[in-house]
Amino acid sequence: MWHGRRASGGEARIAAALRETFQSWDEPSAESAAAHGDAALVQQEAHRLRVTMSLLGDPPPARVLEIGTGYLTLAVALRRMFAAARITGVEHPGRAYVFASAYGKRLAQETIPLVATDLTAGGLPFRDSGFDAVLFAEVIEHLPPNTVPGVLVDIARVLAPGGRLVLTTPNLASWTNRELLMRGHSPQQSPARAIDGTFGHLRLYTMAELVSLLEGAGLHVRRQEFFDQVPVGISPLRRALGVGLGPARWRWPALRDTCAVVAVRAGSQ
Repeated sequence: MWHGRRASGGEARIAAALRETFQSWDEPSAESAAAHGDAALVQQEAHRLRVTMSLLGDPPPARVLEIGTGYLTLAVALRRMFAAARITGVEHPGRAYVFASAYGKRLAQETIPLVATDLTAGGLPFRDSGFDAVLFAEVIEHLPPNTVPGVLVDIARVLAPGGRLVLTTPNLASWTNRELLMRGHSPQQSPARAIDGTFGHLRLYTMAELVSLLEGAGLHVRRQEFFDQVPVGISPLRRALGVGLGPARWRWPALRDTCAVVAVRAGSQ
């Protein structure tokens, strides 16, 4: 990961880009902005995106695929940090904003072509070995679990030999999720909770499960990380509890909020 001045500088640069482009694309994002405010959400996203992109490593990838463009925060950050890269986005065709003129305009301004496709049905409509890096950030938890192995095999197919997959997802084993279970709640969301044909957090994973899935798809796991999110919209009691658990999170990283994995396709570029 990036450290010190480089990390803080990258995060500040991402936050500045998000402040210029941040907007609500649908009802859930509008509700979140109304509840927490744009500034808090930008801070949270800038941290998450900085950590995610730092996992791409060196050299900077020339051909990048982002799976799940969503609210375009990662797309904007990628363009700011990798100005020379050829970036392509993928999003589910059921999401209404995908075909909104403002969405298309923002992508055009960032010079990012978008392909609307359902990963679990049509797969990725790209040639083999077409990308040096694939970002699969905060997506796998939304997919029906039985479709995940096939999706990962397809991602491996479009990666060039030596290409990198960066996968992030909420950590099933995090303290936050353990606390939910202790209070009788599930960290996973019902299949009945669907938005435009897509799902909420259908299935969360532990790091061990992610490694097994990636290796089963023929990828080689090179790096495993855990990181915490910037908390937004939590009670003072839960915030204080989180601070108190700080030493435990450092001693046992598997208690942190997010799993991040870097995997590569075998072979030389």
